[in-house]
Amino acid sequence: MRPQDTETLAQLVADAAGTRGSGLTYDQLRDRSIDEETGYQPSSNTLNRIALGADVKINQKLIRAVAAGLGLPLPRVQAAAARQYIGYDVVDPGLGGGGDDDEVIRVAERRGTTPGDGTGVEEFVRRSRRESPPDQG
Repeated sequence: MRPQDTETLAQLVADAAGTRGSGLTYDQLRDRSIDEETGYQPSSNTLNRIALGADVKINQKLIRAVAAGLGLPLPRVQAAAARQYIGYDVVDPGLGGGGDDDEVIRVAERRGTTPGDGTGVEEFVRRSRRESPPDQG
């Protein structure tokens, strides 16, 4: 299992700033954390509360801003937030195309379950593949 498969948003932020961090202050992290879509910028206090594992209002613009500030891919930060705040893990159910295409499948699941536990993930993927029109390349 890769470290990013278990990390939380609190860990990502704490590893970047504050006393545990890599040298940034929360003010410096705030200055780097700007959502490009909306211009939203979380406060230093919000970033500190995230690092401490406190409850904060999670929304898309906050997660995009934190990803930008940390310099990490958005999907990694989204998965860490989902893991921490709603108890879901983002996993690869092993249903990828396996061919030359670029198909990647990710599933959010409750902890303690697997995609094959009667969730219908496999059937959904099969139907989607049958119903998807061919690329119009």
